[in-house]
Amino acid sequence: THVNLPQHLPFPVTVVSIDAAPHSEVRRGTRLMTYSFMYVPLDGEPEMRFGTWESAIDGEIQQWNVKKGDVISQNIAKARPVVVIHEPCKHGMQLGGLCVLCGKDMTVQDYLGFSDTSRAHIQMTHSADGPTVSFEEAQRIERETAVQLIQARKLSLIVDLDQTIVHATVDPTVGEWIAEGEAWEAKRAEATDDASVEECNPNWEALKDVKKFRLSPESFGIPSSNAKDKARGRALENEGCLYYIKPRPGTATFLQRMAAKYEMHVYTMGTRAYAEEVCAIIDSDGRAFGGRILSRDESGSMTQKSLQRLFPCDQSMVVIIDDRSDVWEWSPNLIKVVPYDFFVGIGDINSAFLPKIQPLTLAKLPNPSPIKKPPDLPDDEPTTPEETEKAQQETKAMLARNTKALEAQVDERPLAKKQEQLQPDKAGEAPDSVKPEKLPRKALLKNDDNELVRVEKLLNDVHARFFAEYDKQQTVASKKSRTRKASITHIIPQMRASVLRGVTILFSSVIPLDTVPENTEVWKTAFMFGARCVTELSGQVTHVVAAKPGTVKVDAARKRGGIKIVWLAWFLDSIALWERQDERTYLLDDPGATVSSPVMNTSQMGSSDAELDFDSEDWELEGSETESVAATAVAGGVPQLQLDDIDWNDINDEVDAAMNESDDND
Repeated sequence: THVNLPQHLPFPVTVVSIDAAPHSEVRRGTRLMTYSFMYVPLDGEPEMRFGTWESAIDGEIQQWNVKKGDVISQNIAKARPVVVIHEPCKHGMQLGGLCVLCGKDMTVQDYLGFSDTSRAHIQMTHSADGPTVSFEEAQRIERETAVQLIQARKLSLIVDLDQTIVHATVDPTVGEWIAEGEAWEAKRAEATDDASVEECNPNWEALKDVKKFRLSPESFGIPSSNAKDKARGRALENEGCLYYIKPRPGTATFLQRMAAKYEMHVYTMGTRAYAEEVCAIIDSDGRAFGGRILSRDESGSMTQKSLQRLFPCDQSMVVIIDDRSDVWEWSPNLIKVVPYDFFVGIGDINSAFLPKIQPLTLAKLPNPSPIKKPPDLPDDEPTTPEETEKAQQETKAMLARNTKALEAQVDERPLAKKQEQLQPDKAGEAPDSVKPEKLPRKALLKNDDNELVRVEKLLNDVHARFFAEYDKQQTVASKKSRTRKASITHIIPQMRASVLRGVTILFSSVIPLDTVPENTEVWKTAFMFGARCVTELSGQVTHVVAAKPGTVKVDAARKRGGIKIVWLAWFLDSIALWERQDERTYLLDDPGATVSSPVMNTSQMGSSDAELDFDSEDWELEGSETESVAATAVAGGVPQLQLDDIDWNDINDEVDAAMNESDDND
């Protein structure tokens, strides 16, 4: 073990004597070295003082890297070990306060202020009570795991649950619809004439594979405080909470195929009890996940997910699939999945406490930086009791918010309300000859999601690229050359950057006025997917991406010609699907075309279009004039603006001059 001087010594220090000779045995507390330093009092002359340095570990001195008379600064002490000690046990794996290897008590505290528990602080198992290991031991474990995966031609895959491969709700309406469908099936089986069987619930077909389970009250969360919620809370305390789980279409096939190429781990913001119940539904035989489940109970954070929690040293063979990028801080290992929203409008029931993603400003992308220390690793400075109490209060508040959101589902039945809104107006739409109860009911829940097909294709591509690079490195020629190691952290960003490569985008009515364009999410996202963004029209612009028609940029680009002018939905769908979409479907040439995305709503990146701030150069219409233009656009006509006071010739000259100036500059 290479031992450095502790950083709390009064540097610089001078070695006065070496008190433990090479090849001598030392115990914890044995004096190793005597040093001198200059003490400067507040009032008076500097004076020389002396101190001693004691060993914090047991073992045999192998060699000293300093000698009597050496002056050691703080930087040197930090960078260079002063002594090498051979330890009979490094206590690199600990469990329950004991060393797993030698059985020594690691919790002993003494005047040295050094605890052996700090030597194995990395938690890399799926259990909160599992063993902790040292960094060296973690490296050894990961090397062995990597060898096993390479031999099996596999990678590691971290899989999120909610809105990635399943969708969940606690709305009792789902249970009622399922009961209604099952009763209908029973009647149809007994009936001799299908005409005598009443109409089935329109959502039954999509609900046939929905499973349910009940969790104990402590798994549900913290009881609410007001009287009404307390009354409902008492029922939950007695009965627990009933969850309804809808596997994403194709989940079984997806997991079966991916298990052949990936060792899969579940990482969820849900509780341990919830995650185990869901996995029992989607992976009943354990072949896909094999009990490799990490929940918020073990992860160490309520708001973030850490790749280092399971892979503290090497993430080069790890892929993530998740519907949220912000919780991963836009990890280069991430493949973002389009959120699964089967139970319309319910969202993620296990992360109601997470911040809502704003439209096109999801979460500020971090600048490239070294990998951060995972949240479960201790900081250099100890956490104060005040900080610990504050963190506990914040966690309690987040759990309370999540509990309140679940209770609202149980009480308010949002799915039933949405179903009612789908039904035709009985007074206005039903013919007099048709009884209201005989009106055909529309289905709220759709079973038309095929996102896992796309994700499977991407994962197959990642797997193939990784092992193509790995096999290339194993050749004799590449072993002699300094070829970069095959790594997911390079492969996925390369795949992402190829989506919009060669595209130069000018955004219109997309970026808020009061922000620097380069700092906005939409700009950074475009850059991540290979596009180049500019703020002014020039000959290099290939696409104008607009949130509304009739802006100065849109009209100028149309006048220039040779530029694809598309709705914002083209950009959203291209990055959501990791594939450049055919612009013809999204052209802004038709004033009556829809702005919405056929693949994803802007709410899947944030909120509605109505919340967008528009660029300053966009035309501002007021009052009835705005309504008139909107109505004309919807009808498919061309809006006629009554702006007689404007000299259009002067404006055209100014636009031409501005574009010529931009061309000259470029």
